[in-house]
Amino acid sequence: MPNVAEKIVLPQIVESVYDCIADQTRWRDTLQTLCRVADGQFGLLAVIDTACRNARFMVSYGDEAVLAPLMADYATEVPFYAAVPQMELDVPITVDRIYEMQGPGMRPTWLESRIAKEWVVPNQLDDFFWVALMKRPTRVGTMMIITDKQRPQITPSDIETVGLLAPHVRRAVTISDMFEQERQQAQIFRSIVEALAHPVLIVSSEMNVLFANSAGEALLAEQAAVFSSRGQLHFAYPPAAAAVTRAVELGMRDEFALGPAGIGVPLALATAPAVAHVMPLARRDASARFSHGAAAAIFIAAAGAAPTPALEAIAALFGLTAAEKRVASHVAAGLGRREIAASSGVSDGTVKSQLAAIFDKTGTSDQRALELLIRELSPPVASDGSDLKH
Repeated sequence: MPNVAEKIVLPQIVESVYDCIADQTRWRDTLQTLCRVADGQFGLLAVIDTACRNARFMVSYGDEAVLAPLMADYATEVPFYAAVPQMELDVPITVDRIYEMQGPGMRPTWLESRIAKEWVVPNQLDDFFWVALMKRPTRVGTMMIITDKQRPQITPSDIETVGLLAPHVRRAVTISDMFEQERQQAQIFRSIVEALAHPVLIVSSEMNVLFANSAGEALLAEQAAVFSSRGQLHFAYPPAAAAVTRAVELGMRDEFALGPAGIGVPLALATAPAVAHVMPLARRDASARFSHGAAAAIFIAAAGAAPTPALEAIAALFGLTAAEKRVASHVAAGLGRREIAASSGVSDGTVKSQLAAIFDKTGTSDQRALELLIRELSPPVASDGSDLKH
């Protein structure tokens, strides 16, 4: 075996192993490096679902013309898999050790097997490093590096070197396997989002647009109610910008506190304006995220044929609770605090607290300012069927 210290720096190999977690396309090159360390001709890395009897993950390195028959015709005939439960994690074993583990009858059984006669012997193969990476009721993960007859016999030092790398490969494979289902779900989520007729925008905590489906890209291209400047999402209507940004921030910090904020946020003063619904993603698992930086998905839809009532707009823009919305409706009707308390059947102190919360959320200072805001948000008389451009 080549002097590992002279040929390859092991820490660099470990770095490449961990790079494979985020980018699985790197596994083949990394497996090639591992084969070079072990002076092997072929490398096989796989996680098998024992319940379904299929590969959750599999990568190989070596002459594809030689590997193809193994993968297509002989993989299920390897008699050594029965030894996996007896193997120690991270400890490479050779063919001789397999013979010891499975008894004296294993050697003749292997030599007489179809895979040995038709694939191993014709390709001048000889031994292997085999490492158990995962042993679970429904998962088996292994790495095998196959050597040929030209290679000197595997030594304890060779086994030790491969053993130093084995736990890093195991960690990377284990984490990758944990992510695999989430990756599949994320693809499902992404395909649904891409297929939606409604615009969908995935944003970061800084409101940078990370992704837009086709409808979202078309909306941004209009540069009207919603647009992007230097990659950051903006809304033409300032209250909408504040409401959506606040909902994204709340969703990251405390989803429970998000409450009604970010639902049905009107994007413009129009007869039938578009509205935004904010879906928090930062605390979601990978099934509903497009990247680690995704903070929220903003779904945009037409509000409907009827104008958005001012109180509904107020509630959506500023995240008012149902009780706060009722108080705001009384303010809009011109009622004073005591009248609101009497009408609602609550104490004056309760109304005072509710009004204080409303003033804080809407940025108003008193009932008069709140009443003016509600009046300002009252939609105009219908003029046409447009929505997103006004």
